[in-house]
Amino acid sequence: MNSWTTTTRRGLVKGGLGLGAAAGLGSLGLSSCSNEGRGGAELGDNSNVTRPDYVPFEGVTLDLEGDDEMGISGAMLNYPEDPQPVHEGTPGDGEDIGFFVPTNTPAPPGHDSNAYWQEFDERLGSRTAISVVPTGDFADRFNTTIAGDRLPDIFSFFPGDVPSLPSMLAERAADLTDLLSGSAVADYPFLANVPPKSWDACIYGGKIYSIPVPRGVVQTSVLFARQDLLESEGLEVDVSSLETFLDSCRELTGGNRWALPHVPLGFLRQMFEIPNGWSGDADGLTSANEHERQEDALEAGRRIVKEGLAHPDSFSVDQPKRKTWVAAGTTPLIFDTMSAWPDFGNFALPDGFRLEVLQPPLAEGGGVAPVHMGPSTHNITSISKKSEDRAAALLEVLNYIAAPFGTAEHLFLSYGVEGVHHELDGTNPVVTEKGRSELQLSQKYMAQGPWVHFNAKDSAVSQAQYDASMELGPTATHDPVEGLFSETQSRRGRQIGTTLSDLETDILQGRKPVSDWAKGVETWKKGGGDDIRDEYQQALAEKAGG
Repeated sequence: MNSWTTTTRRGLVKGGLGLGAAAGLGSLGLSSCSNEGRGGAELGDNSNVTRPDYVPFEGVTLDLEGDDEMGISGAMLNYPEDPQPVHEGTPGDGEDIGFFVPTNTPAPPGHDSNAYWQEFDERLGSRTAISVVPTGDFADRFNTTIAGDRLPDIFSFFPGDVPSLPSMLAERAADLTDLLSGSAVADYPFLANVPPKSWDACIYGGKIYSIPVPRGVVQTSVLFARQDLLESEGLEVDVSSLETFLDSCRELTGGNRWALPHVPLGFLRQMFEIPNGWSGDADGLTSANEHERQEDALEAGRRIVKEGLAHPDSFSVDQPKRKTWVAAGTTPLIFDTMSAWPDFGNFALPDGFRLEVLQPPLAEGGGVAPVHMGPSTHNITSISKKSEDRAAALLEVLNYIAAPFGTAEHLFLSYGVEGVHHELDGTNPVVTEKGRSELQLSQKYMAQGPWVHFNAKDSAVSQAQYDASMELGPTATHDPVEGLFSETQSRRGRQIGTTLSDLETDILQGRKPVSDWAKGVETWKKGGGDDIRDEYQQALAEKAGG
């Protein structure tokens, strides 16, 4: 067996996590995109909404238990032997079902030439039409689909992409409150298995309009290093300070290789202890945009571009393309979400391929900086109001798709049919080339149970991912407004955020001075940022008041 990872025990040597955190190879590994599943609760209306009861699935015992309270995922070192079915009959109602979902992988073959898709329909008991949209185009495509009143039966999306989200849901989405609140969710036991905090992203105007796709710490972004490549060349990334990190990047750059596939601005901001989104409480919130060290982080990023330490095409390609550079060794480092590990299984990898997670140092040295905890919810999924009369049946389909890890249903949903889409290595399903192509229907963005770290090719990968979660989770900083709703953020947040993001890019590429950041933040505040702050403070106060 190839060694996809090994677990190192160096401890916090030069700021690095002592764990060979490596690329997992799950068949449906979708890189988390930059959108955060932040919808949430307008608590003045939602404080009396009964959340769905939480009933953890107990049919499969994990080898390494997670911590739901902290959002830390559990792990399995090997797939359970003889997975048992846990759903009776076909969940569909026999009628066609349309889906609209994002993806970060190449589009799969069409229905008529896709054996997995055909079997998927057979097991659902309904024929499906699935529109799989690349995440880079998703926001525009989704809003265009809304404007044209063309949403299909089931649609998955990122709440931050949608202006006036509560209004859109009230007009276009089925009200699922009676079907899901409190003990009613027991009719959908795999949805009841979703951690409670994730449901905050699904409640607007006193109603439950969606189901969540949960994440937690695995949606946290970290810096990965191609440890196998570095060791083969006798190199090490020194992350004991900003300057030692930049020195290492210079050492890694030369010829047809660059240290980084893009500017890891999130990593740099963590070095300067810039908050995770917002800081403060109901008595006073401050946006991370206003933090005094933002310009220091931007200056560091600008140095990376000016010195040619990042790939010259980094601003013109997407994250999947950057992963191909990492797989090829063109760029040994990458800043990405922990849940993106499995996506490397979609690339041709050299023998011994291994990634290690590097924890950010304090910029001036003297210790490590906490990472920013990722949102509890990756995206949410709603049912069209036009399909409201089928809502119970469509929820049953989503319940089936959220089947827990280790069940016969999960095995099929994630790995397809044995002998066609995967082969067994002991009890572990290893995806075939056909499976790699046909399985990419974005089931993970339709619905999903709690994330479980698992690698079919090497159990050390699962252990490393779990160790990384346990190492980073307890000290990670949280965004205090996660799960709360701001009307201004919903209506204007994307627009003013894009303007600030464009300024960020101009600064990094040297087209504008770093000093322009302060003026850009003032424009952001006047354009809606201050209103967003006030609305989040009010939501926090209402939440504290019960």
